[in-house]
Amino acid sequence: MSTTASMMELALPRSGSSSGAAGTWAGHVRILTLVRLAIPFFLVGNLGRIPMLAVAEKDAPILLNDVVVVALVVGSLIVCLRRRSLVIDRPAGLAFAFMGVASVALLTTTAEYNFSALELAFSAAYLLRWATYFGIYLVVLNFVAGSDQEVVWRQIEWAVLIFAAFGIFQSAFLPGFAQMVYPDSVIGMDWDYQGRRLVSTFLDPNFAGGLIAIVLLVVLARIGYGAKVAMWKPSVLLLALGLTLSRSSALAFVVGLVVIVVARGLSRRMIRVLIGSAVLTLPVLPFVITYAVSLNKFTIDESALTRVVAWLTALEVFGNHPLIGVGFNSYGLVIREYGYDVAGNSSFGADGGLLFIAVTTGLVGLCLYLAMLGAIVKRCRQTWRNATNSPENRGIALGAVAATAAVLVHSVFVNSIVYPLILEPLWILWALTHRVDGRMGEERAGDVEHRRPRLVAVT
Repeated sequence: MSTTASMMELALPRSGSSSGAAGTWAGHVRILTLVRLAIPFFLVGNLGRIPMLAVAEKDAPILLNDVVVVALVVGSLIVCLRRRSLVIDRPAGLAFAFMGVASVALLTTTAEYNFSALELAFSAAYLLRWATYFGIYLVVLNFVAGSDQEVVWRQIEWAVLIFAAFGIFQSAFLPGFAQMVYPDSVIGMDWDYQGRRLVSTFLDPNFAGGLIAIVLLVVLARIGYGAKVAMWKPSVLLLALGLTLSRSSALAFVVGLVVIVVARGLSRRMIRVLIGSAVLTLPVLPFVITYAVSLNKFTIDESALTRVVAWLTALEVFGNHPLIGVGFNSYGLVIREYGYDVAGNSSFGADGGLLFIAVTTGLVGLCLYLAMLGAIVKRCRQTWRNATNSPENRGIALGAVAATAAVLVHSVFVNSIVYPLILEPLWILWALTHRVDGRMGEERAGDVEHRRPRLVAVT
């Protein structure tokens, strides 16, 4: 028997009287509302940073968005416990296994390098944050029905459109925005001076470009399948992407666009939208090119060479810890033992995307991570190839795969693959692809209350 979907539903033993379907449905509505309310908070980005731990001149602040995500995940977990049901699909199971490997690797590295309790807590905070943002995937999986999928997507789309629009304003009128927000920051140590590059609320043009590219690719994929999309939306996103002057974001977008074209082809409507968007952005193109030339964006500059050094460093560490890596994320502390400088905000990251996954969790963790992505891609492919699905749903499925490919390429140059403000829309998008096929979409609220405790595999 061929398996088209795989999901496990854990129904825990109940005690006492049931709250009934109505109570569970009320919980469903509350959590869905919380999801919709939580999404706009990632717009705050790095404007809301709460200082916490600091090790080796590296801060580990808590973002306002982190607090919102924790509240959402904890609230959803409480509802799951009350209704005695938690849905875990194959990608989620692989994510749990990945976190297990990362935890074991962190403890092993702590013993090997004699980390202090503070250093262990500092490193574990990164894994805890990754796990928390993964919790959003479970929230959407358990509480967003197929009929709610479009509502959640629209919330993400509008949030990023606002992000892009503010970024365009910031690029024109607020140069050096990071230094305006944090006047006491050290240039090159805390925030680079970006001039008129679009950084929006992320305060970083590369991460801002990565977020914009994700949503732009989904919008184009939906257009490719005939979904109704206003032309001004891709135009705003394309202009914002260009104003980041981010080579990694531009390359990521091109790779994602190639994925869409290979899978769907170029429809006439998509061609018209791309040409129309390009025409609308022509007035600012001379400024963008001139400014990019002044920043050496068409040459191999110092930032490009710095990334090569970072890749070589990561490969050296990986060569010494190939099985389960050095733990997520003790990388900055480990390279200190190799004699490398660990100062600055980027010291605990290793540009290289999957290379960073490999160096922190080894070949075992990398295989689990790739298996997780593979399960998502397989599910999406089944959805976009199914002609009975709506154009909107098929577009989200193809857009999710294009966005995944884009982020993998993007993270080769900046570590967006583990950046929380990129992870949030990605996890939501990946979870929505489970909802689009409708296999379990409408069965959320009251039905599970009437089942006996069991563990069910749905195929």
